[in-house]
Amino acid sequence: MVDPTSESERDAGTGWLKALFVLVVTASAGGVAIAGGATTTQLLAALGGGFLVSLVLLWYVVRTISGFTPSRRRGRGGRRR
Repeated sequence: MVDPTSESERDAGTGWLKALFVLVVTASAGGVAIAGGATTTQLLAALGGGFLVSLVLLWYVVRTISGFTPSRRRGRGGRRR
């Protein structure tokens, strides 16, 4: 029988998923810049912009998903009001 995932394991897994999400979105912006024949300066700008966009997207995704997952404070799902 498998034990339930502990809160620390869940937090560690969530951190890895967030980091992977940021990495993929940032690398995607760099890949598009390389495919478009960008100079080094343009590539760095694309990576910086991709990083900022990934942070905004991550904030939005986490905020949206939190409405469907149980709240740690209340012990049940639902949006915070």
